[in-house]
Amino acid sequence: MSLERWVRMSRRKKLSTAQPLLLSIPEVAASLGLGRTKVYELIAHEGLPWVKFGTARRVSMISLQKWIEQREQQTEYVGVMKVRI
Repeated sequence: MSLERWVRMSRRKKLSTAQPLLLSIPEVAASLGLGRTKVYELIAHEGLPWVKFGTARRVSMISLQKWIEQREQQTEYVGVMKVRI
């Protein structure tokens, strides 16, 4: 195998194993262990960030991780407040 061909093949492998930047609603649901309807509720009422492309809604993997971290911090704060009261 030529070096040039090996480089092309290794680039394809890197691209195919990359994490997606945007997730569909069913992918978000699966990654959170929730149903699709619950994800739509989180978008509508809990501030889960999303972007729209035509009729398709997508959630950024980075935004999802940040949103979860914010909720964890809020939960910890509320938990501390409950203990102190």
